[in-house]
Formats: sequence, structure tokens, C-alpha cells
Amino acid sequence: MARHFYHATEEETDCGGESPPHLRMKSIAYSKLTTEYPEATIGLEQPLGDRRADILVEFSAPQFPEGRGIGVEVQHRHEDKDIEAVTEEYLAQEYSILWLDQDDFSGFDVDLSGILTVWPHSVQHDFSDGYHGVIHWLRQSKPANPSVEVVLPAEYLAEISGLLRRSWEYGKFEYGGQSDWTDLGFWWLSASYDPFQKWVKLVETPDGRTMLQLGKQVRGTEHVLAPVQTNHGRNRGKVHSLAYEVESAEVTSRGWQDVKKVWLESGLQNTSVLLKLVGTPSGDLALSLGKFKQHSDSKEFITVSTEHEHNLQESLHELANLLG
Repeated sequence: MARHFYHATEEETDCGGESPPHLRMKSIAYSKLTTEYPEATIGLEQPLGDRRADILVEFSAPQFPEGRGIGVEVQHRHEDKDIEAVTEEYLAQEYSILWLDQDDFSGFDVDLSGILTVWPHSVQHDFSDGYHGVIHWLRQSKPANPSVEVVLPAEYLAEISGLLRRSWEYGKFEYGGQSDWTDLGFWWLSASYDPFQKWVKLVETPDGRTMLQLGKQVRGTEHVLAPVQTNHGRNRGKVHSLAYEVESAEVTSRGWQDVKKVWLESGLQNTSVLLKLVGTPSGDLALSLGKFKQHSDSKEFITVSTEHEHNLQESLHELANLLG
């Protein structure tokens, strides 16, 4: 307890306008500081940079954690001081700071426990030291909708251009993932006991387009997907005409023969779809589906034979009704 506190004169303080309570508080604090830091140089109204401290404690060498010294600001009625800005000024010059007001004093004693020390308060950091690098990355501010432009090598584009084109047309990649396409109609072109499965089906893509698929599974699966328009009278009529031709077709065993072919409306610019009945060398009927790109060598074609003409005719009539 600093009972014999220091009495500062007006000449020493250079603050003739200070009130007696303020002078008394500074004197008590000064006396207590000389007891706590006997090796330090302690002065009243000492300059520090552009500021004058009520009391300044200066060490002969910086020490942990106070730094080069302690600036003391005694608040009596000067509540207009910007405490945050003043604190930053002291810490920037490696001085700790102690703010005192009437509540810190009791008789001739003062509580000095509120010193804001240089360490760690003057160290500017985000408290992320020691975190994995990804944490630092996550804490960084990022644009709301980041975008990155990636230039693909020409050789790679040439290699996958066909896959990308088909994926765009069909609305899905050829490999991986469960298909969320909807079957509108499905017809087997082979018997259940046949080891080689063959089919034709009409499907709807997730974006609402309609695709015609003709496929077979022999040594692996082969199929062609071609876009076709529904609610289209001409497409309906053309497929019905194929169905009627099944019954009247005369097929000889003179090799492959086109019995009847129709061009279907695809709904896509520069894309042509061909559906036709074909006679096989064995005298049976087959169904062929082809998709062609105008002004391009790109084409897809498949032929699926069937020994069950009755099933083929019914399937084509049902397909025609779905198209119209």
C-alpha cells in the first residue's frame, strides 16, 4: 500500500487546470508504481511520440511481457479520449498501457492489475498458426461465384470431342452414374430365351427431350440413340408405314436389302435420323437406326435383326402412337 504518495507540483505536471481529485489519483498511482518497479525510471506528464502520458514507466531494457515500459492514463473526467486509438499508439511503440479510473482506487491504494501488456496484445495475427494449410485457405475471403477458365489442349479436345457431343445431345455421359431417364416405351425384338438380347425403346431425357434407342447385346452392348420429335403427325405416320410394310415385305436371300426407309424429324438443327426396314441374307427382317450430322463425317448406325415379324409389327405400331 502506497500511503506516502508523491505530491506533484503544477510546474512538474504542466497541467495547471487539473482538478485536485485527478492530481490525487495520479500521485497515488505514481507512488504505487515506484514500489512495483523500483529499477525503472518513472515520471509524470512524460512525452511518448505525439502523446503525453499521465505517468510513464520506462525500463532500461525491454522486458517480458511489458516491453519498453508502461504508459498510465488516469481517467477522471476526460471521458472523451479515444481509448482504443490511444491504446494502439502505446502498443505500436512497444509500451504497455494501464487505464485507471475512480473504481481502481481505494483510499491510498490503487489496483495495477489491469495492465494491457505488449505481449501478446501488440501482435497482429488471426490465431490460425498451427492449422493445416486448408484451414488458412478456407478462412480467406472468396468471391461469391468463383470461376476459373481452363484451356484444354487441342489434342485432348480432339480425342474427346465425340463423347462431349454425344453427352450434350443425350443429356448424360455415356459412362458412370445411374440414368435418370424415363422409359416411355420398351419393346423386345428377341425372345426371352435368346442369348442375344435386342430391343427398341423410346425414352425421355431429364431436360424433356425424346430419344429413340435401338440396341443389342451380343459381345457387349451396342446401341444408337437418336433424337426424335413427339406430338408430330409425320413421324407417327412414317413409323406406321414401316409397321405395315413388315407384313407385306418380300425378302429374298440375296444379301442385305433396304425394304423401306423413313427420315424422322429430330428437332435438332443439322441432325438427321434414319429408321428403316432391312432384309437380311438369311431372309429375315431387321430394323436399322442411323443418326447423321450434316456437313460432317460423323454418323452412328446400328442394325438389329429379328426372327419375330409379328412382334416387330406390333412394336412399330405402338412406337408410332407414342410419337404422335
